[in-house]
Amino acid sequence: MSLDLVTEVWDALRSHIDFNERNDAADTLINLLIDNNYEADEIKEVFRGDKEILGALKNYVNEHEMEY
Repeated sequence: MSLDLVTEVWDALRSHIDFNERNDAADTLINLLIDNNYEADEIKEVFRGDKEILGALKNYVNEHEMEY
């Protein structure tokens, strides 16, 4: 699945996700994308300007940098 399609789906669904749960939804999406071999740089480029996704991506990268 292309990241462009994922972006479109996220944009369509975001307004239907409770505001207080969007960060959790973004975390889940980031984990799903990383688990499916998308690189952080690719995700960052496609989701530029989306604060929930970029925040979740930053948290993911920071957590996993510490493991190495």
